Amino acid sequence: MNNFSKNLALWIIIGLLLIALFNLFQGPSTRGTQTPLAFSDFLSEVEGGRVSDVTIQGDSISGHFSDG
Repeated sequence: MNNFSKNLALWIIIGLLLIALFNLFQGPSTRGTQTPLAFSDFLSEVEGGRVSDVTIQGDSISGHFSDG
């Protein structure tokens, strides 16, 4: 390998590592389905026992509905 190829390979590896680090520190992914609710509707679902867990991060509140 000549110097140009070594330098190019090194910069490609550095770029891929930076992209991986950026993705690692991003917020939760949006892979699952999300249903936006008004806060009052969300509270009604929680009080009705239809929410299995709740996560609060800053000004964002999320939860998962119970299966049954």
